[in-house]
Amino acid sequence: MDFTSLMRPRKLCLCKGVSRQDIADAVRGGAETFRQLIDKTHATTGCGTCYHEVYAAFREEREKLVAERTGQLGLKFEQP
Repeated sequence: MDFTSLMRPRKLCLCKGVSRQDIADAVRGGAETFRQLIDKTHATTGCGTCYHEVYAAFREEREKLVAERTGQLGLKFEQP
């Protein structure tokens, strides 16, 4: 069996099989809070080791959506 095929697209949450695209779809589908994302996808509800990566992906997808809706660019400021 080719295990790499199981990871296409790459899963952020292995326990629940949630990919980055699943997170983007949930955000576009109305998940405005991290709790709503968890309710929609069940990400982070297994072992929990993916929590930080899933949360970061959620924030990035929310920022993209807000930037699209407001017509503003998402600006990133680097720390000196």
